[in-house]
Amino acid sequence: MRTYHKGLLTFLLILMVFQTSCSKDFLEIEAKGSRIARTTLDYEQLLNAISLQVMYAPSVYLGDEMAAQQSYWDAAAIRTQRLFKYEERIYDENELPSETWHLSSLYTFNKVINEVMDSRGGSEVQKRALRAEAMVGRALCHLYFLTDYSLPYNPATASTDLGVPLLTKADVTQNTFERATVQATYDFIVKDLTDALPDLGPLTHRRKFSKLAAEFLLARVYLYMLKFEEAKTHIDSAFSELSKATIPVGLYDFNVVLDPGSSETWLPDFGFGLSGFPLAAVNREVIYNLSMINFQLQQADVYVFSPETAALYDPQDKRLLLYSNEEFFNPAKVHPHGMRRYSAAIFNGIEVGPSVPDMYLMRAELKARLNDLSGAVTDLEALRTKRMPSAVATVPSGIASNKEDLVRFILDERIREFATSGMRWMDMRRLSVDPVYSNTVKYTHKMYDDDGNVVATYTLKPERFALKFGERMLAENKGLVENK
Repeated sequence: MRTYHKGLLTFLLILMVFQTSCSKDFLEIEAKGSRIARTTLDYEQLLNAISLQVMYAPSVYLGDEMAAQQSYWDAAAIRTQRLFKYEERIYDENELPSETWHLSSLYTFNKVINEVMDSRGGSEVQKRALRAEAMVGRALCHLYFLTDYSLPYNPATASTDLGVPLLTKADVTQNTFERATVQATYDFIVKDLTDALPDLGPLTHRRKFSKLAAEFLLARVYLYMLKFEEAKTHIDSAFSELSKATIPVGLYDFNVVLDPGSSETWLPDFGFGLSGFPLAAVNREVIYNLSMINFQLQQADVYVFSPETAALYDPQDKRLLLYSNEEFFNPAKVHPHGMRRYSAAIFNGIEVGPSVPDMYLMRAELKARLNDLSGAVTDLEALRTKRMPSAVATVPSGIASNKEDLVRFILDERIREFATSGMRWMDMRRLSVDPVYSNTVKYTHKMYDDDGNVVATYTLKPERFALKFGERMLAENKGLVENK
């Protein structure tokens, strides 16, 4: 879905529940049929109206776990073709990038941050809590903005590499934007999350930022910065928040929910996603609902996970049941070399925000990196026993006792858990600058014919870890500097 707008902050504002203006005179007059944000409840409702969804995120088509099928290639959108081929130009001169999905939400978050403390009717505690939630939202939006348009965090160059503009005003007239450095952007994100922590509450709703979500995001940010001890501190704090949640939160047992004979099964699959797959609102693995919508009917059979990805799974791994080895439009035709397309909950989207599985995998990786190998194995097996029979869930002893092998096994587990979701691209970014594990990143995409032969190979250049804004975005927003 493409979003057409003029300037970074003007599009989609007509969808706002509350109409606002920068004019003081206008704010003093309530137009008929509209409502001006004045009370604390008004600002709470502003936050409640936000639904963060990533429509066809570029990360889905960039991850090195992906492959493409030649037979259906012509049905794919030009944008996704260019992303998959790692091309320098993603958009034509007259097009605006669709990766700015988060900017309209930033307007709302900034409005709450800047105004809620002066609102009427609420207590100091209520106002501070709403401001804290908005600060987490602002940090999250900047983090995704950064991962689309900046190079990965490299401690040696972060102070000079270009990040993204720091957007702190609810001002639709702003059209000049200066890019901060990567270091300054990360510092800004960390400060928002850290400042928000004291005023956040337990997890009560999956579209409401909680202390659990903020601790998780701080851990993820520090992991991206290769600051493993700091990341470990915050993922431990996130685990301590799990028991405080007032809604069900935990891991599903795929041995049960993907067993067709179980009363709790998500099966059968009627061809349009698992029939019982839980919506985000009741999915107990979801900490904060950030959905990535990637299903497009015309390209349902174009993008699959690669043969190399298929080889990572044990045949008894129940996660394979979330994918189909049959073509969407021709079920009699099976993808070659074990390649599969995601088929579970295709209309609900894939959750890419804070989640319980990611908590276990993140802490396992951090424990392993910090030489707590037994602790890492415990966390890893806690997840694996919920994904496959116990007989194959145990981490092999030779791997469990070797730090580097264990970290690599955990990185592969992340692919097994999050394949085709876009999460692999985020891992590729941080691992590309990792002094030990940079060789886990593959820099090629392959296209296959119906017989499983490679017919094309595309190579990722390191500078393409940062997408280009394009000519029109640069022309309409003064001060932006293009990526190389």
